[in-house]
Amino acid sequence: MSRRSASWLLLAASAMWGSSFVASKYCINSGMLQFEIVFCRFALGSVLTAAVFWRQLRRPARSAVRTGIAMGLLTALTFTLEMFGLAVTGASKASFLTATNLVMMPFLYALFFRVRPARRSVLAAVLALTGVGLLSLTEGLGGAAPGDLLLLADAATYALNSLLLVRLAGEDSRVQISFFQFLTTAACMGALTLLQGTGGAYTAPAALSVLYLAAVPTVLCYLIKNFALKYLDPVRCTLILSTESIFCAILSAVLLGERMNGRMLAGAALICGGVAAEILRPAGPGAKQEAEAPQNLTEETK
Repeated sequence: MSRRSASWLLLAASAMWGSSFVASKYCINSGMLQFEIVFCRFALGSVLTAAVFWRQLRRPARSAVRTGIAMGLLTALTFTLEMFGLAVTGASKASFLTATNLVMMPFLYALFFRVRPARRSVLAAVLALTGVGLLSLTEGLGGAAPGDLLLLADAATYALNSLLLVRLAGEDSRVQISFFQFLTTAACMGALTLLQGTGGAYTAPAALSVLYLAAVPTVLCYLIKNFALKYLDPVRCTLILSTESIFCAILSAVLLGERMNGRMLAGAALICGGVAAEILRPAGPGAKQEAEAPQNLTEETK
């Protein structure tokens, strides 16, 4: 698969991830609690993955199991930080703070793989982050709050999730890694659900939404992302996935009746500009070095 094909596939996953906001909204409106929703989607996601890919999961490689468990623990931490951060921070501000992983990624990538971030990548990240701000910050940043630190840490775990996969996965099966990632996340979220309790309101829209969250934003999207990271560096992946906020805004307007104003449209344009600036970056010595960094690291650790 070419890098361009992987980019288009990841863009499709970003659109599907954008739809998860609407599905989650139906679940919350029905009375389901946050950790309960995440537990249901990853538990069902594990079952669906096992049902579809059972042949590939019969004899998983030990390294794939270890990587999947590590990814699952980090994913569980990401959702935990996000939930507690959302409890004390406005949704629009939380969306922006979480999106700061756009700017973190080029520098974390440089730290992990000893590759200097390209100036164009940093500029693309800043453009996309500005766009997310225009798209999501309806009431400004306001003053600093304790929840802000949780959401900034949440943003860092989003970035580390991709870096950890590139560093540990090697040539292991992405299906095996993803399955154990889902299973580990479900186990952690199940424990937190026992502490938080359940809403106990499984209406028909909520049940259908949970099934959708498990099948599409969980199984399909995570598989696409984990697969795309074999062909794209984490910086490019993060920038492409920033388009999730655009799809989320569009679907919210269509399905939930929320309006998009001129500022939000300008934000969407900046995000698209940032993504295009990175994807259309001509391949040069620096770009080649970035593309080969994960492969070189994998060879060194064998």
